[in-house]
Amino acid sequence: NFMAFFDTDASDACAGSARRWHSNRWYLALAMVLLLQFTPRLSSAQDPEFSDRSKQPFVNKILFVGNSHFSDDELRSRMRTKQPRFFSVFNRPRLRMDFLRRDIAALEALYKANGFLDASVTLGEIRQLEDEAFVDIIIDIVEKEPRRVERVKFYNPGPVSLDELEDALRLKPGVPFNPSLLDADVYSLKRLYFDLGHVGVKVQDSVLIEGRSVYIDLTFDAGPVVTIRDIEIRGNVLTKTREIERELAIEPGDVFRLSKLGETQANLYETGLFTVAELTFRNLDTEAKTVDIVVRVRERKSGYIEFGFGVGNVVGSRVSGEWGDRNIFGSGRGLSFGVEYSFSLFDNDQFGIENWNPRIRYYRYDGRYSQRHFFWSKLFFGLNAFYERDGTIENLVVKTLGITASGRRRLSRNIETIVSLSDERITREFTASPSTKSNSRIFGDLISHDTRDFILDPKSGGYRDIRVQLAGGVLGGDNDFYTLDGTFQRYVPVTSGLVFAARARWGYAQRYGNSPVVPVENRYFTGGGNSVRGFNENSLGPTAVTATGVEVIGGRALLLTNFELRFPIPWLIKWRFTGATFFDGGNSWESVKAISLRDFRLYSDEAETRQEDYRYSIGFGVRYNTPVGPIRFDYGIPIKQEVGVDSSGRFHFSLGQIF
Repeated sequence: NFMAFFDTDASDACAGSARRWHSNRWYLALAMVLLLQFTPRLSSAQDPEFSDRSKQPFVNKILFVGNSHFSDDELRSRMRTKQPRFFSVFNRPRLRMDFLRRDIAALEALYKANGFLDASVTLGEIRQLEDEAFVDIIIDIVEKEPRRVERVKFYNPGPVSLDELEDALRLKPGVPFNPSLLDADVYSLKRLYFDLGHVGVKVQDSVLIEGRSVYIDLTFDAGPVVTIRDIEIRGNVLTKTREIERELAIEPGDVFRLSKLGETQANLYETGLFTVAELTFRNLDTEAKTVDIVVRVRERKSGYIEFGFGVGNVVGSRVSGEWGDRNIFGSGRGLSFGVEYSFSLFDNDQFGIENWNPRIRYYRYDGRYSQRHFFWSKLFFGLNAFYERDGTIENLVVKTLGITASGRRRLSRNIETIVSLSDERITREFTASPSTKSNSRIFGDLISHDTRDFILDPKSGGYRDIRVQLAGGVLGGDNDFYTLDGTFQRYVPVTSGLVFAARARWGYAQRYGNSPVVPVENRYFTGGGNSVRGFNENSLGPTAVTATGVEVIGGRALLLTNFELRFPIPWLIKWRFTGATFFDGGNSWESVKAISLRDFRLYSDEAETRQEDYRYSIGFGVRYNTPVGPIRFDYGIPIKQEVGVDSSGRFHFSLGQIF
């Protein structure tokens, strides 16, 4: 950059000057390098004890003396000075005195903010170890007794009950007094009044400290109930105003409620039409008891073109594209056309030049229409016409031409239901038997409860659903059957970065009426990178003997369990790599009666393992975390295997967590 600067100046000067600058630029560059080399750095100037960074000792341990309220780990987590981790081999932390001084001040501030107003934190000793390259840092802490909240008393609470006020507090009797929490409590209490229409509520706090006891008095002036006088919508250019008004949970004349403003904002974001949706109030008139609401939005572009790609064991490599308009004529209605192709590059997912054999295993064409409101209801309506060719099951290709109408309704913040009705024309092409054709008309209903913190890579929360499908009967069609299945997922943060994840899935399918069997595309298949790792894709479950050999035909009963421990890899975490160990189990059966307790034994000899046995596997994996979810590499090792089947481990490669 230094030389480029002088070259640029030379090009702007006269030719003679340019030649002189050019001939001298190496001398100038050398002079600048020497100047920078011998100029003391700021951090070294602040650390006279260790002016040469190469001589700064490594931190061996950080020890605390006198702490009881906060643990050693909690105090260390607040410090910029770090002690080495178990795997810190190549990046050991060095001692920097400027960091350490700030850390000590921060720890003392932590104590004072939590009621220990007389606490002191000081540097006790920097103890040099025998090899002189490492030091132990000893920090002395004098906590003393904290000042605790002895009593919180409410005066003139008005329309809010005492129980509601007490539940909103963080400074409860017995808790160490933290002045910053008092402001947070006052705001939380005001929100209770806001939601009842008391926009002008006033809360006066009074704090009395006697020795180690703190007495808090809170006096309320609720003020009048305020109603909404006018609602103004700003910022919309493409979207018609009436479409935004349909998303409002408030209207003129309603009592001002903060929760309704939050519901309105969530509705606007859920449309997918806006990048910004803000609600503010103005013109508060305490005499007329009215307030105006301003809704300001910023719109997304209406039309879009998207391309994507992915990888996985089930459908191989995937490419997709979609063109659409999410806001046709400003009506909030959407129309899109999409295509997806999936192909495998290697036979049986065995990587090697000798197994190179590109072939399409799956493709699908979609045309979709959607609208936020179905007539006057809040039901999200969608219509999807599609053609699909699925060759992911060995020796079988399923072609489907269909149309699906669906309605989605959010019942609460975390609960939603989806109802659908499909008409599908299906062609099944078997390798060893004649093709079959049929028509399925299917009614479906899904109810889900989702509390995950991040859908693509959850760290806490859970997910559960139950799904029902009914085909044939009064709906008509050639196939009469029903299915019932459910999923339970849970994510538990153990420590910083360490997450325990568990999933259980079950399913049951049954024919009725004139259908002899449940169609193969509606049966359950297990094994592979998204179910029981270590086994081939869709290799577990009932089989049938055909002209080409033994083939998996899928089951009518399913049970699947996955347990996974996800953890950071210390020396790779800065490159976004994390790890996982897992224990999987699962299988499908021809009927519930075919399941026995003997099937669930953890281990059996190959000669004793039956087709009905519940299969287990263990393994480990590495994830590369991206903004759209992790890229997953897993290696699974089967525990129970049959005679004649490869019992070695298997790699699985896919986008996203297994669940």
